[in-house]
Amino acid sequence: MRIACVAPDDLSTIIFCSTLARLVRRRGGQVVTISPVDLYARELAQLATSHVALDMARFVAPRADLKYVWALYRVLRRGRFDAMIAFTTKPNIYGAVAATLAGIGKIVIAVRGLGRAFAEPETWRDRWTQAIVSLLYRGACSLSTVVWFTNSSDRDSFVRKRMVDDRKVVITKNAVDASWFSAESVSREAVHTLRHELGLRDGERTVVMVARMNWLKGVREFVDAARLLRSRLPNVRFILVGPAEDGGAQAVPAGYLRDAEKEGNFLWTGFRKEVKELYALADIAVLPSYYKEGGYPRALLEPMALGKPVIAADTDDCRGPVENNKNGYLVPPRDAAALAGAVLRLITEPGVAAEFGNYSRRRIESEFDERTVVAKFLDELTRRGVLA
Repeated sequence: MRIACVAPDDLSTIIFCSTLARLVRRRGGQVVTISPVDLYARELAQLATSHVALDMARFVAPRADLKYVWALYRVLRRGRFDAMIAFTTKPNIYGAVAATLAGIGKIVIAVRGLGRAFAEPETWRDRWTQAIVSLLYRGACSLSTVVWFTNSSDRDSFVRKRMVDDRKVVITKNAVDASWFSAESVSREAVHTLRHELGLRDGERTVVMVARMNWLKGVREFVDAARLLRSRLPNVRFILVGPAEDGGAQAVPAGYLRDAEKEGNFLWTGFRKEVKELYALADIAVLPSYYKEGGYPRALLEPMALGKPVIAADTDDCRGPVENNKNGYLVPPRDAAALAGAVLRLITEPGVAAEFGNYSRRRIESEFDERTVVAKFLDELTRRGVLA
């Protein structure tokens, strides 16, 4: 059994395909990953896969997209694959077409959040984009054998709009590698070095948010919460981690973030590879997002795996990992004051924060360990005849 796994970038390949590839190999199969290669070439080389580098434009680019479909078709045709599994919007839409043209009989598309195309439209251009993407997704679902969701509200929306036949649907939770994301896997020296690089003072507490620089991720609310708590929590630094966004109406200007840093208790790091170490040094991880996440955002699951309390926006797309008052707090979206209040409670009640963090880790082990979730998904693919 040869399986092609198509992803939008090299980091997504590692996130979505590493555990899947290991488990497929244990079952006697082989995985070939296909994605652009940028900053994670070394990590890709360590996967239990062969990798094919294939560039893909991130945003809407009709000419580049047509070239991508053609190039992907050629890779899939040459590879003589038995099945293809694609992840996220563009690989799902174009991968289903390319795989069909290449004669692959078993096609799986994995919907990991609907992204900006399905956010509440603000302009005619947004509405037009949403209509086109919906039409393309409907076509991709019709060509697919299985459509894999991690968010029941996304599944319900697709079924209600007749974009997918409910009989094709498989739904699981999102998951992380609980052995990789664990307190034991992070060295104290690495955390100490990172604290020094970030300019953190001895004893300074930290609230960490890892996200793209997109307004819908709750960046403004995070910055405003830092401002609201500057005088009340002078020994707490709010750290925002993620690269600048490449254009788009929802992109957060770098100048806004640099101005926010002048407040003194806010830091924008830009892109950092050391996500695990960042969560290890965090006292709290937050994601006040009202973006179309996949229901169980990794920006919450990963710090939970490291035993951290979390705060999330109370939306269908974000709340999944958080049991309110058990491993963190849910706050109304677009409400910086509520976010600040939740941070204040956890910082000033260290016993509660520690209890929440312990519960976070237990919940990862019982519900969100990739090895269990992906194994069950592969069992379901086998039952449906997708995997031999």
